Amino acid sequence: MRFDVPKAIKWVVKSDLVVLSEKAGALHLGAGRRAGWLRDHVSDSANGALWAILRESHPQPSYRCLIVMKCGGDGTENFMLDLLPDDFEQLPDLPQERVVQLARWALSHVPISPLPAEDGVGFGREK
Repeated sequence: MRFDVPKAIKWVVKSDLVVLSEKAGALHLGAGRRAGWLRDHVSDSANGALWAILRESHPQPSYRCLIVMKCGGDGTENFMLDLLPDDFEQLPDLPQERVVQLARWALSHVPISPLPAEDGVGFGREK
């Protein structure tokens, strides 16, 4: 469950992430890809989506964020980064059409069960 975190999905580009990662490192915030990794593995033109999944309190209040970003070719990376609440708020919201694309991408990675349907059995109904 997500408690005390914003419901917004933010738009991020590589340059934003590098700056935010450097700041997180300097502040000794917890999780996250470090700026060097981002410089080496993410295309300069890459963009992605970021959303807060957890509120941290140590060493100072921050949001643990999950980021989904294209990384070269058809590759996609997902990783964490801790951000200060003010830094999170300053990022632009993800445009509505990108939210739909993100949802479609996420759903395309949900495995489909190879089991046959149970013909009306399930969710409290019995045959």
